[in-house]
Amino acid sequence: MTFVRDLLRHELLRRSVLFAAPILLSTVVGVFSIPVLVSALGAGQWGVLVVLQSAAQLFAILVAFGWGATGPSMTAATPRTDRRQFYLDSLIARLVIFAIALPIASVAGAVLTGQPLWVAFLSALTYMLPGVGAAWFFIGSNRPVALFLLDALPLIVGQVVGLLAVSILPALATYLAVMAAFSTAGAVASAIFVLTRRADGEVSWRRRSSLRRLYSAQLGGTATMVSGSLYSTLPPSIVQVVAPTMLPVYAITDRLFKYAVIALGPILQAVQSWVPEAQGAHTTDRARRTLQLGAIIGVVGGAAIALLGPFASAILTLGQAPLPWVAALILGAAFAFESVAQVTGLAGLVALGGVRQLAWSSIASAVVGLPLFAVGAGAFGIHGATTALLVVAASTAVYRAMWLLRLARAADAVGGSVR
Repeated sequence: MTFVRDLLRHELLRRSVLFAAPILLSTVVGVFSIPVLVSALGAGQWGVLVVLQSAAQLFAILVAFGWGATGPSMTAATPRTDRRQFYLDSLIARLVIFAIALPIASVAGAVLTGQPLWVAFLSALTYMLPGVGAAWFFIGSNRPVALFLLDALPLIVGQVVGLLAVSILPALATYLAVMAAFSTAGAVASAIFVLTRRADGEVSWRRRSSLRRLYSAQLGGTATMVSGSLYSTLPPSIVQVVAPTMLPVYAITDRLFKYAVIALGPILQAVQSWVPEAQGAHTTDRARRTLQLGAIIGVVGGAAIALLGPFASAILTLGQAPLPWVAALILGAAFAFESVAQVTGLAGLVALGGVRQLAWSSIASAVVGLPLFAVGAGAFGIHGATTALLVVAASTAVYRAMWLLRLARAADAVGGSVR
């Protein structure tokens, strides 16, 4: 009873619960949207939407330029009086990239799917704007309410309105136009909120860091996010090339896996601000605990995917693209290792100064994992695709766990300093 009572009172649990609200609601709406979109547009057009979204999200990661990976920990470690300036510097740097990447992403989406350019533009605008958002800043400054109201809620409402609109006017452009409007509103509202918080210090154009310095400092985080995004977003496009008939079933497989990763989000977000807040040996101890935490979540989530995946996929796709049992078992094991890799890497390694190791593991996952996925999907279908996901997730988890323990031992040897 004492253990349970202490657990319920733990600061990490409180933060996780607060951060869970937007993710839980987003996931529920996202899951509900699948059968509505499949019913209104058909499984084929829904698969096209998944490809458009994946392509645009790849560019969104480039726009975020590493702040999504390292931003929460950096914000938590930044004195509060300097946080507003820190955010302004980041916002300017990301807006420059956004302006350059938006037309490129639009053309890429149109070429990849054969959709009209203006439809691809709406998709690019919708799914790239989170890259200039403030989610990572809200996480690092422990502001779950702002994260919900300004970052998550506009997209949630946009999805609901978009589903209503596409039910009346069943066209892919209808859904994307509504989503683009709400995504824009959320990004603007988030920036206004952060830049008007005087408690986070003053802002000055004269104090701005140069773009060259900012981009250079973010190379490690950018390499992590870009390579991770390549590995996360390109598989649907690869399937469309090497095994197009498998696209509907892989699309729901991809969605189930990503929703599981989203469910991991509240704890990951809480840990990202919780670990670096401590000092010295306390940071090292908290970093070590990320390994245990990732393993526990991975086992629970992986078992849920393995047992419920086939049923959920059949329901969500209206029986048009059910996930086979064997593939669900493999996918569940892949998530178990993915959980360890995510929590250990983004919370533990970053706090211990292991951004380089985090980046290299992400790059290796993309360089090795994408060809492996293409071969597996092309030769063995959905079972080969999920096996490739498992191999890469397991390798990444082991590598990051080894480096976490090594850096923690090195920090202990010098008295708990991790910087």
